[in-house]
Amino acid sequence: MAGKCIEPLLKRFIRAASDETKSDAQWLEALVMIVADKPAESWTDDDATAFEMKLADLVRRFKNLEALQKEVAAKGEGFEARRITMTRPDGEEIHRMVWVDHGRESQVEKIVDKILAELPDEQQLRQAILARLSERILNADLPEMVTQIGDKGNDEIAGKNAG
Repeated sequence: MAGKCIEPLLKRFIRAASDETKSDAQWLEALVMIVADKPAESWTDDDATAFEMKLADLVRRFKNLEALQKEVAAKGEGFEARRITMTRPDGEEIHRMVWVDHGRESQVEKIVDKILAELPDEQQLRQAILARLSERILNADLPEMVTQIGDKGNDEIAGKNAG
């Protein structure tokens, strides 16, 4: 994964994690510095809490990248992959691997351009539409509760637009 990741923090973490030239203590220190951006000796309680949150985020991002790389390796050439994760209001997550065949990229771009041209210019409304569309496409079997929660949000957005 070291050669395929370009996101700076993940790239630094992957390089440090795979460095076999350091002692265990030096290796761990390097990883902690990458995550916390501060030596552990000078941490406060707040720094320790922030470290835990940053580490959890980094682990999630690393796992998503790892899953994407495994899927890409299994699928082969000619496709570009995206891993989409959506967290529902109850905390359950939907994870989907989405593939774009290189031969259909221009078709996909034309459709995206057409859809974007139809959407209103308001960013919040666009994002709400994206969320609803993503729910429907990624998981057609969502419980009615999720749809109702989304409906309430759309009613509030529509009310703000009207008033």
